[in-house]
Amino acid sequence: MFKGIDEMRADVVQTVGKLCAAAAVTAPKSGGQLFLRGKPLFIETVLVDDKPTLKRLADWMRARGKERRQEIWFRDAAMAERLDGVLFIGLSGWYPPIYDCGACGFATCAEFMEATKKQRADSETFEFVGPQCNLRDIDLGIAVGSAAKVASLHSVDTRCQTRIAVAAHKLGIIQAEVAVALSMSVTHKNVGFDNRMPAVDFDSAELASLPATNTIPVKRRDKRWAHLPHVEAEE
Repeated sequence: MFKGIDEMRADVVQTVGKLCAAAAVTAPKSGGQLFLRGKPLFIETVLVDDKPTLKRLADWMRARGKERRQEIWFRDAAMAERLDGVLFIGLSGWYPPIYDCGACGFATCAEFMEATKKQRADSETFEFVGPQCNLRDIDLGIAVGSAAKVASLHSVDTRCQTRIAVAAHKLGIIQAEVAVALSMSVTHKNVGFDNRMPAVDFDSAELASLPATNTIPVKRRDKRWAHLPHVEAEE
């Protein structure tokens, strides 16, 4: 049976996506502690390549864009619907490297973990959970870069994104507290190239029907809301 690119696209994304996930997992981590101490893996990788799930992610981003009154969420939502797949790479169940580097503003890793325990619990309603260890965020960046390199070697177009990763986090598609999405496409032109910002009427009846995401902060046009926590007043 002969196949054209349209028939092969799903196979290509699944195969390369798996290789990208492997690259993210095997990328160097601070201290090499996964190997030295037998600690559990804290890099989560989830590959999504079905259109219904990509549509769910796009719908959530549009709802969030309405709340934030930001066009960029709508731009990324439209892009999500054109993707062939997306690999989410994030930090889940991480532990500090015990470097006591001070980059977090605390003298030791133990102090950081104890001092931010309540703050991390209270941040569940934010887009991502935090604060995060600076070195673990660097580990995440290295993992994403390693995955992007593998995709490039196999001629799959990618774009590193955060908003679609927020949507995946809030929808429970991924468990990671903070993540980056490696958006993938196999087309004649990268779907993320020259991606223009759309014009959005935030007060239209169509957007009024979008559900709340139960995520903060939000933005209100009425500046009388500005004194409330996690509410930004529009200029």
